[in-house]
Amino acid sequence: MTSAAIQSVGPPPERHADRVVAQMMHQFARRYSTLMNEVAALADHANDGGPRGQSKLLNAIKRLPVMTAYLRPGKRGKYRIFFYCLTGWDYRRNDLIKIDDPIPERPWIACILCQLESFGRGRKYRELSARPLVLITHHALSRAAQRLELRESAAIPIVAEAILDAAVQLLLEKKTIAAWLNAPAQGWRVALDADDSVVVLKRHETVNALVAATVLLASGPEADGAA
Repeated sequence: MTSAAIQSVGPPPERHADRVVAQMMHQFARRYSTLMNEVAALADHANDGGPRGQSKLLNAIKRLPVMTAYLRPGKRGKYRIFFYCLTGWDYRRNDLIKIDDPIPERPWIACILCQLESFGRGRKYRELSARPLVLITHHALSRAAQRLELRESAAIPIVAEAILDAAVQLLLEKKTIAAWLNAPAQGWRVALDADDSVVVLKRHETVNALVAATVLLASGPEADGAA
């Protein structure tokens, strides 16, 4: 598959960025739709009765396109593995995009916390769950492409991880999930660690997650409220 790329001199124009970022996000969502299936397949074939086998499974998961992953080991096959990852999000259904799902024209990106839990005691029963923390809209990625001059689809996970890092830092400051989700109407404005920019985080109407609504320059005319 040929990756979409923004071709322009200087900051890409809005309409062009909207179109090409939509292509990038569509490719990204399709690529990551198999991720949870791959984790489940690794777990099904794991010899995970003890901490050593559980560590081998953790390392195998780390070789997939996931972010931070860590293990809470246990005896007799009882353990938990947590990891962060990015995947496509269907904003119409408010759900992750899985391998057989149709992908909307302009999918969002979900930053999710996943848990693989094995209940052990010889039952070989495992449960894989995913909780969205931050949902990144097409609009936010398109504005990042314009304001930060992003041009390649490889930039999507870089920007998404920066947005997730900013959201997690905000959570540490707010100390509780309830306070973190209690965003004002205009959203939380949180600095990104790149190019004097901020992400605007708003609470999702129905999902217990924050939505990255847009990316703004921290200084200049738009800092006063333009999106």
